[in-house]
Amino acid sequence: MFFGLKEGNLHTPKKLRKFTQEPAHALALPVGTLGSLRGQPFRVTGYMIRKEARTRASWEEYQLLNPETHTYAQLALYEGHWTYITPTDQKFTIIARQGNRATVDTDDHYYELYNRYSPRVLYAEGEFDWNVLDDEGLKIAEFIDPPLMLVEEKKVRSATWYLAEHVEPAEVQEGFNVPPTRMPFRMGTGAVQPAPGANWDALKNFSLGLAVLVIFTHVFFSLLRPETTLADLSWATSSTTPAAAVPPDSSTAPVLEAVKVSSPFEVPYNTALEFDLRANLNNQWVEVPVVLVNEQTGRTYDFTKTMEYYSGVEDGESWSEGSVTADAVLADIPAGRYHVNLYPTTDITQIVTGNLRVAINTPLHSNVVLFLVLLLAYPAVQYLRRQNYEHSRWQNSDYGPQD
Repeated sequence: MFFGLKEGNLHTPKKLRKFTQEPAHALALPVGTLGSLRGQPFRVTGYMIRKEARTRASWEEYQLLNPETHTYAQLALYEGHWTYITPTDQKFTIIARQGNRATVDTDDHYYELYNRYSPRVLYAEGEFDWNVLDDEGLKIAEFIDPPLMLVEEKKVRSATWYLAEHVEPAEVQEGFNVPPTRMPFRMGTGAVQPAPGANWDALKNFSLGLAVLVIFTHVFFSLLRPETTLADLSWATSSTTPAAAVPPDSSTAPVLEAVKVSSPFEVPYNTALEFDLRANLNNQWVEVPVVLVNEQTGRTYDFTKTMEYYSGVEDGESWSEGSVTADAVLADIPAGRYHVNLYPTTDITQIVTGNLRVAINTPLHSNVVLFLVLLLAYPAVQYLRRQNYEHSRWQNSDYGPQD
């Protein structure tokens, strides 16, 4: 059995009801436990098990008394999730939404309807400042904006509001010196348990702001220094082969090689040069050594690109492999007068034609894309985790967005 204390008569116990249900486990906070929570001292004066009238969902509630201010609060426990509940004198207006959804809007928060129910008391012990059996006539509505919750307790035409807040188990354990073996295991997602990423709004705003800045900077410099073509050279492999190019005892097929030289061009300042190669290939390959020559100093910069492209039909299916394009970037090229030498090489029996374009200030879109991917990767992961979290949270509600 348990005893309740009615407000205004706190020293006269009154027998209320005998309960047959007992707690199935040792209480995390036995009646009489002293501790602190949110910077306030508390003593546990009462404990009860409650359930929803129309479902099997049940939870535990601990009555807390602040011995200094003589005010009460509650700690609710559901599947290892703790919620700290205090009364508030504020009155709130419930706004009906589409379907069975409803909200409470305040200056700082947007609360969404999470649950409606009538409570039943399954077990109670200790002292309470009200007749807990009167609660069975209440209609309760819970509105959440994690980690906060507004609770409306309505009876006939009067309504009382409570403000609830998520509490981490570690805070309860430390505040009341609870042995780890008595702390309940947390399951699932709590109604007001914060989603991952405590500073999500700051992270989101910072990441999006930085992404916009990167894109703006990229566009700005693209306009400030537009892409300019310095050389555009058409080339072809030779149709003849110098005798010296084919050793007399060579058992391999000779190749065709010809030197192609571009017109001179000026690099106006220290910069990177981009080389775009294109070849007209049809089941062929071509190797193109490229040499950039500084006509004033004689210094050279070189690289080699190989392109091949093959296609056909096999078992009625078309296939292709390889590419007819290639590109390269030479960084930190000093200002000066340059020309390009090409030495295209391919099979002796075929001729390959192509084109080489040399440009400066080529927008490196791939670098910007790579930077944005790296910048937004972590926020994207956090966003997906939060979405999954919210989906799990609202699975326990009949009033969620998914409905």
